[in-house]
Amino acid sequence: MKNWKSLLFRSFREGSTQVWRNKFLSSTTILLGGLIIFLLNAVFSIEYFADLSLKNLESRADFLVTIREDYDAFELDALKNELGMYQTKIDILPSESMEGFIAPPRMHIQFANLREVGSVFEVLKKPRYTTVISEWDGDGERDFVTIIDKLLHIRDGVERAGLFLVILFLAGGTLLMVNTFRIVLFTRREEVYIARLVGAERIFIALPFLVEGLILGLASGIFGILGFVGLLREMTLLPSGEIFVELWNNVFEWEILLSGVVGVGGAWISVRKYLRGKFEQ
Repeated sequence: MKNWKSLLFRSFREGSTQVWRNKFLSSTTILLGGLIIFLLNAVFSIEYFADLSLKNLESRADFLVTIREDYDAFELDALKNELGMYQTKIDILPSESMEGFIAPPRMHIQFANLREVGSVFEVLKKPRYTTVISEWDGDGERDFVTIIDKLLHIRDGVERAGLFLVILFLAGGTLLMVNTFRIVLFTRREEVYIARLVGAERIFIALPFLVEGLILGLASGIFGILGFVGLLREMTLLPSGEIFVELWNNVFEWEILLSGVVGVGGAWISVRKYLRGKFEQ
């Protein structure tokens, strides 16, 4: 245990020293890594805003179905029970007179999940419920389904674009760290060579580089998050408060963790070839 403590202390000391010694390379890496985190936060914010807007529209999505004056109460209860399997709210509106026009009884259906619209309509159009449903508004159904399909297409498109950009930015961050440590190891290859000649263990050689990658990764994550929060405070077009709470609760801690992992991973990918096989001078 004592040897591990000494090894970790030495590794953190040497790693932080090398970060400071290579100030230009380190600062460039942190800035570029921070930019990647900044862009990731922008993607998450746009995705959250789009999802929030669609949920607001979703909460107002409703459809009116005309029911018969002499509807079968038993079949109506059966219909309501079957629709209760879906995320819907159902209200029966009685017949009423409006400016000389008598509106028949109606079933008011509110959807909490737009993906269930098609299934709900299939239930409503079952032959069993012809004793309840007065007449089916085919044109209204087509218009409603078209609008819902467009909303779902927008949501799915935003989610796919967000996932693609996250993968792209993570790959870019890993490549950034790999290239950084290729430069670092090129300038310090003699140090690694001597350590191998005297019989140093691989973990003894690699750990300072991994710690350096961890420091650069964490610094990039924190820098990118602080930069985005500063911009978020100045934004008025988006609900910045709600976005900040969402990112704080679900995103920031994962970004810092992944930044450290990417930093360590990039350092390991670069250093491992120097730890085995014939050393190339």
